[in-house]
Amino acid sequence: MTAVTCISLVCPVGYTPASAAAAMRASISVFEELMYMDRGGQPLRGARVEAVSLEMRGRHRLRALAELAARQVDEKVAALLPWGEMPFFLCMRDAGMPGARINGILSGLAVMGGKPLVGSRAFQVAHGQISAFVAMEQARKLLNERDVEACVIMAIDSLIDARSLSWLDSQMRLKTSEVTDGLIPGEAACILVVTKRPIVDGSLRLRGLGLAVETATASNEEPLRAEGLGAALRAALGEAGVQMHEIAFRLSDVAGESYAFEEVVLAQMRNMRQTRPEQPLWHAADCMGDCGSAAGLVQFAWAEQAFRRGYAPGQLAALHGSSMGFGGRAAAVVSA
Repeated sequence: MTAVTCISLVCPVGYTPASAAAAMRASISVFEELMYMDRGGQPLRGARVEAVSLEMRGRHRLRALAELAARQVDEKVAALLPWGEMPFFLCMRDAGMPGARINGILSGLAVMGGKPLVGSRAFQVAHGQISAFVAMEQARKLLNERDVEACVIMAIDSLIDARSLSWLDSQMRLKTSEVTDGLIPGEAACILVVTKRPIVDGSLRLRGLGLAVETATASNEEPLRAEGLGAALRAALGEAGVQMHEIAFRLSDVAGESYAFEEVVLAQMRNMRQTRPEQPLWHAADCMGDCGSAAGLVQFAWAEQAFRRGYAPGQLAALHGSSMGFGGRAAAVVSA
């Protein structure tokens, strides 16, 4: 068994997993005009963490998000974990995505009680939006193959960065005064713990995981058939031993691009073998925009809260991850 517990989530709509999930459930959004302009000279809209000043940019902004996430870890939960001994996975953006790098910014960070956040075994997972799923697969292997009781996965990202915004604008992927079919930038920091047994009541159970590559991306002319996401979802369902119609609800990192919405629908159709009256799709980006490599962990956090608080519409959830500009695709099946 692989148990997943979100111990910290800092995002534009909340500074704890419970408050963030409650805001997303209520469809509360916090978009505002940023200090950045698009190519037409109009202000861009985005969702930011208010506790971090807009004047703080680049690596300093990411460091501030990381510090805030570390401080929000519940002291009682922190006391249950062997900090400093657990393998640590840091989720990062794709290598080809411009913006601030987070190498070295976690040095000296500690959770409540002064325990070090990062131990001696630290790994970087640079796969953008699917980094959480890749890190989950690597953590699961460590739990199964070695004498490891728990692993920490952390993701920090902010698209509220001049280099990232400029690149997205040049790729026609940013929602601007001239482009309506685009994403809205956001930011978040999230920390999960992956263990062999649940450390608290209400932890998620990871039942299946799938990774794949999509050759048709938002940057080329290949026809979209969702073969990559469909294959990832099929692998996750196969490992979980369930069919697509048994999934009660889905979560996705879709952030506003119609291309991404079409892909999620096609992936569902490729795996659905029996009709189901309803299978809602939740996307956190409706409330907080695209938070890059943190988007995957946000899905795990929201699913966990939905099961724990009793408003999940069923027993099984499917999570989707798509690195739209770089081809990585991932999916997971989870339950309470």
